[in-house]
Amino acid sequence: MTDQPHLVIVGGGLAGLLLASRVGERLNGQLQVSLIERAFPKAPQDSLDTRATALSRSSKERLASWGFWPDLEPSAKAINDIHVSRQSRFGSALLSDDVFQGEPMGWVIENALLQASLLDRCKRAEVDVIEGREVVDFSATVSRPELVLDDGREIKADLVIIADGAESALRQSLGIGVHRRAAVQYAIAFNCETDGEDRAVAYERFTHQGPLAFLPLPSSGSSRPRYNVIWCAHQDTQARLLRLNDRDFMSELQSMIGWRVGKATKIGQRAGWPLSVVISRETVRHRCILLGNAAHTVHPVAGQGFNLSVRDIHRLDGLIHREMSCDAPFGSLKRLSSFALDSASDHEQTISATTLLSQLFDTPSPLIDGFGSAALSLLDMAQPVKRRVAEFGMGRR
Repeated sequence: MTDQPHLVIVGGGLAGLLLASRVGERLNGQLQVSLIERAFPKAPQDSLDTRATALSRSSKERLASWGFWPDLEPSAKAINDIHVSRQSRFGSALLSDDVFQGEPMGWVIENALLQASLLDRCKRAEVDVIEGREVVDFSATVSRPELVLDDGREIKADLVIIADGAESALRQSLGIGVHRRAAVQYAIAFNCETDGEDRAVAYERFTHQGPLAFLPLPSSGSSRPRYNVIWCAHQDTQARLLRLNDRDFMSELQSMIGWRVGKATKIGQRAGWPLSVVISRETVRHRCILLGNAAHTVHPVAGQGFNLSVRDIHRLDGLIHREMSCDAPFGSLKRLSSFALDSASDHEQTISATTLLSQLFDTPSPLIDGFGSAALSLLDMAQPVKRRVAEFGMGRR
């Protein structure tokens, strides 16, 4: 037993793992940290069946300041530029950073490699990683939250971080409601190999049914470039595309993206899901804080979801560190609520921007068609505006 304050993180996704490893390293010996995860996803055998996460410039800088980047950099693929265009319409823009910065706009890293690195850091920081168990009973009405696991184990916590996903069971057990926007678009995620040149460019193409993103992946031993692809479309189109064989699917994909990436030669397994937006009405309760998709599930356009969580983890890291100097850590709802206040503007801006971008060309009209194409052309020429858009993509607020 220990008399150290006990931080329990429920949910071992990337956000939960990153917070556990960061706090575990920083406060090792002062704070007991436990992470509960029902099942970590297994790394796929085939490189075309992986999933990936985009890291903005600001997220990379944060990870570097925490000492995480040297472990991740060898597995990360740089994004030097982002090419934005519209399907079957004139107008495009190439977003680049100031060449004097000497760094890419962002990076892409495969989820399995990021997860493995964070798990390793958790273990080195002596985080108690409880895998294969789930919370079956949760009470936050007593002085300290109590969690009961499916093996009968009882855990008392001084602070619970709820990071168990968009349909969070713990959030529901607290009676915290959500703002839910029904899915207008549905995603298909997969990896694609092409015969084009590897230019370290990410491609964002807007179609009449939603955005189509190609994110460059690190080399897997093949000389051909790989991309992590997120294709957003309406429900009936998504269902039809998922039923197609690989050859017919690649034919439709090629007609959507054009030839800038080269010819699609091979694709991996496809996964589909509805792109509903879920925003928690509260993010803080007595000794409880929501994180990641449990707090906000945003549209994947521009790859902002995990980067928003990185900024939240930075704010939480500071809050937890400050609480450790208090006589009764984590006992003041007012102090914990400072996290919600500090995060509110960032959450609102990111959710509003991604929702607007995802739906901008979803409803065809002559006005939107003409304005959108002209706007992209003007964006490519207006350096100050283009710079501001690039800054948003890099996570600068």
